Amino acid sequence: MSQHSGHLGTKPILGLFFGMAAPIAVGMMVHGLYNVVDAIFVTRVMGVNAMGGISIVFPIQMFIFALATLVGSGMASIVARQLGAKQENAANTTIDMAFRFGLVMALALTLGIYFNIDALLEVLGVSEALWPYASAYLMPLVLFSFPIVLISSVPSDLLRAEGKAMLMMASMVSSALLNIVLDALFIFVLGMGVEGVAYATVLAQIFAIGLMLYFILGGKTQLKLRPFAYAMDWMIVRDICLLGVPILISHAGVSVFIGLTNYSVTQFTEVDSDLYVSAYGLIGRLMIFFILPAIAMTIAFQTIAGYNYGAQQYDRVLAMVKLGIFSSLSYGFCVSAIMLLVPELIIGIFTQNSALLTTTASIAFWSFLLFPLSNAHSLISSLFQALGKARQAIFLSSLRIYIVLIPALLILPKIYGIDGIWYSFPVADVTAFIVVIYFALRERGNLIRLNLKPQPSQPTPRG
Repeated sequence: MSQHSGHLGTKPILGLFFGMAAPIAVGMMVHGLYNVVDAIFVTRVMGVNAMGGISIVFPIQMFIFALATLVGSGMASIVARQLGAKQENAANTTIDMAFRFGLVMALALTLGIYFNIDALLEVLGVSEALWPYASAYLMPLVLFSFPIVLISSVPSDLLRAEGKAMLMMASMVSSALLNIVLDALFIFVLGMGVEGVAYATVLAQIFAIGLMLYFILGGKTQLKLRPFAYAMDWMIVRDICLLGVPILISHAGVSVFIGLTNYSVTQFTEVDSDLYVSAYGLIGRLMIFFILPAIAMTIAFQTIAGYNYGAQQYDRVLAMVKLGIFSSLSYGFCVSAIMLLVPELIIGIFTQNSALLTTTASIAFWSFLLFPLSNAHSLISSLFQALGKARQAIFLSSLRIYIVLIPALLILPKIYGIDGIWYSFPVADVTAFIVVIYFALRERGNLIRLNLKPQPSQPTPRG
């Protein structure tokens, strides 16, 4: 095996984890800054309704992102274990199958959404005031951004599977900075409104995928992206789907939940529902920004755990589980402290509109109250995906949103009114955390037993 990824099985776990997570987190947070800057520009320049128009179509963006992670994350889970087991040719085949799968999905979804945009906006409950903004913002994304997102998941997760954190950071940081510059150009100089925000995103994404392909094709990686170079293998596509489904379920659940929350808000005629949609849109942007370092931890955690599981170094997997849980809880507590103690300080960056400020702060309390538990739930769930245990990963990924959060959202508002929507968050966080800790302890026992057993040398199955 090349020295490119061998360090995943030899370096001390603590340095390896933070050495990989830190640059990815920096890259993701700079990348996530464009979401924040978008919101600041849109809210301050174009007003509350423009922010509402962008926010209400966010579930569609989130769903496309979820499908992209199905391809990329499923592929990365298999590839990390194949690298651990020194199966480089098999890993290159897996990458080719993932690329083909992403290409087909991109074509089908672009056409499907394009011909049904009005119907989608109606399902999302877009009001007359928000419709022009939502429609203008969504069209460039459907035609250009969504296909790029689906295809770019393969080179992005190829870098991740190899532990190439610095290259991931370089592509994320540079494209995010470009996005912010283009935002300012299209909004302030060219006066393109929300359409300009969408085109800034598209151009930045094109730049990012170009840079990642430059790294891969320029020989900076051990693995290669060779489209259509291998015989079609439907079993690999099946394995990618099986191991990608847990993260698809998780991200698609966020899309469904945000859409359902916005719809629920519009059903309360006694409040200004457009104001609440805008406020929840700001919370969503903040939540995603704060989740980015947690995602970076999960990527590092999953890559290291998967590689060492493939290499049968179970003591290192156990050490990674302990470190991952401690780190995700600690980071979550820091975020909760900021958003519970000084929410106006953070929200005031976006708006000085007193009604929007007050409404957003009240939602922030319930959204971030038990953020450490939801953070830890996501990370621990990813362990089962890293180990190739699709059934447990699917259940745990479904748990918080589908089994607890969505039913709570349907029941609690009937009892507590609009506040019941926000009460759903902590209820789901605590329930999901208790269940995932039980699964983690059980898996820890399995890993301890495997570690005590002398291990015969054997190939690792794909998934």
